[in-house]
Amino acid sequence: MESRFKLIYGLTICAIVAYSIVQGYWLYSRYRMSLEEYKSELYSMIIACAEEELAIRKSLPHSPRFYGNRFRKTYEIKGDDAVETWRYEVFALDTLHYIPKGSDANAYLLDYIANLHDSVPTELPKGLEYFVFTCDSKDNKEMGTSQLVEALNRFTVDHQHQFQKERLDSILKSRDIAAQSIITTKADTMIWQPSMQTKGSIWQPVMQVSYPYDIFEGQEVVVTTAICISPVIRKMAYTLLITILLSFFLIFCLVYQILTIRKQRHIEAFRQEFLHTMIHELKRPISTLKMCVSFMGNERMMQDAESKQRILSSSHHELDNLTSYFSKLRDITLSDATEIPLVKSDFSLRELIEECRDKQNIPAGKDVKMEIVGDSNLKIRADRMHLANIVCNLLENAVKYSVEAVTIRIDYRMCEDGMLQITVADNGFGIVKADQRYVFDKFYRSETVKDKSIPGIGLGLSYVKLLVEAHGGTITFESTEGQGTTFTIIIPQTDGKD
Repeated sequence: MESRFKLIYGLTICAIVAYSIVQGYWLYSRYRMSLEEYKSELYSMIIACAEEELAIRKSLPHSPRFYGNRFRKTYEIKGDDAVETWRYEVFALDTLHYIPKGSDANAYLLDYIANLHDSVPTELPKGLEYFVFTCDSKDNKEMGTSQLVEALNRFTVDHQHQFQKERLDSILKSRDIAAQSIITTKADTMIWQPSMQTKGSIWQPVMQVSYPYDIFEGQEVVVTTAICISPVIRKMAYTLLITILLSFFLIFCLVYQILTIRKQRHIEAFRQEFLHTMIHELKRPISTLKMCVSFMGNERMMQDAESKQRILSSSHHELDNLTSYFSKLRDITLSDATEIPLVKSDFSLRELIEECRDKQNIPAGKDVKMEIVGDSNLKIRADRMHLANIVCNLLENAVKYSVEAVTIRIDYRMCEDGMLQITVADNGFGIVKADQRYVFDKFYRSETVKDKSIPGIGLGLSYVKLLVEAHGGTITFESTEGQGTTFTIIIPQTDGKD
């Protein structure tokens, strides 16, 4: 059975660990997916801000210029291969300074470009600017008519109004995007599309977005911003919450299963120990009674009055022990199903304590002093039999768990709030601090007590607590190892219950 318990423990722990690993990996994957989604959203927002900055520059007043362009392909021999080179030529005509008067400036510019044929202008008319951009065809795979128009559009806008980082930063802030840095760079080749790079760790990612604001010139702006984790967590909040709740519930069930099994094992160990202790404790009175019966069968020994009286006294003592054991078991078993029935009456407390004192069996070799302190005329209302069992048990424990010389002080008084207080103090062994939390547990016996071979079944104090609570009272104690123990009982006298 022990091996099965260990197997269940091992499998349960393995299940918890495996589930935690799988669940953690799933949450990590879900986090990465949400992070990628948020990065795409943030990337689109930054690109939209760059487009908005471009639109603002387009809307600004322009100087009177006309733009024309020419696209040509040339071939250059590099080794054994002919490399195709694309040339983009842009002409900008300032209408305030061009030479012909009275003619259309746009028509003039188109005619000028057409008359150049394949030649490169060496000397430009006044008011005309010339720009040429070249690149290999392999760097322009994504280039089409629409892309070429867009590139020319961005060039003309930047030629009229240059890009400003401050303007873009203001737009980003209006969208709640805090840029760590905004820099402009010039690439060696034309950059046709925006791009994104991610740096930093998975938990502290940093995004770099590159946006070509002048494609022909290779000019781009690089926006660097930290990716805030809180929006990512918010995106997966419901998933995270449900997963955590289910995980805690499953782990709780598995842990509760282990604790239940441990509790059952603990109860089984208590049961086995109780049975062994009970058998051991019953052997002594049964052996004594068998000896008494054998003695009574011997007519010659029965003639000795002193021996006869000693045998009868021993028989009564052992029968009282058996009665006490069975009474405790009966009341504790009854307490699991219903309340202990009480038969209350009025009686003198001092007389009851004196009876309990006189009934104590003092072992040979022990010097026991019992001192009773209190009002001799105090009348109380309680179940006399049960209260006698309470006091007798406490006195028996004080005698049992002490050295050869012990002083027991029984104090009782009626408090102003109508509570009866009974105190039983001794200077015995005391209770080890580690065992104090288990003092009132059923069948519990300290290892220290077992080592000293002191008889008992571990029901005395749990039985006392049961009877005190049946009276609606409480029991507490203070104990110091090696100095003694004081038990205090409080029983109400004004509750009106019978």
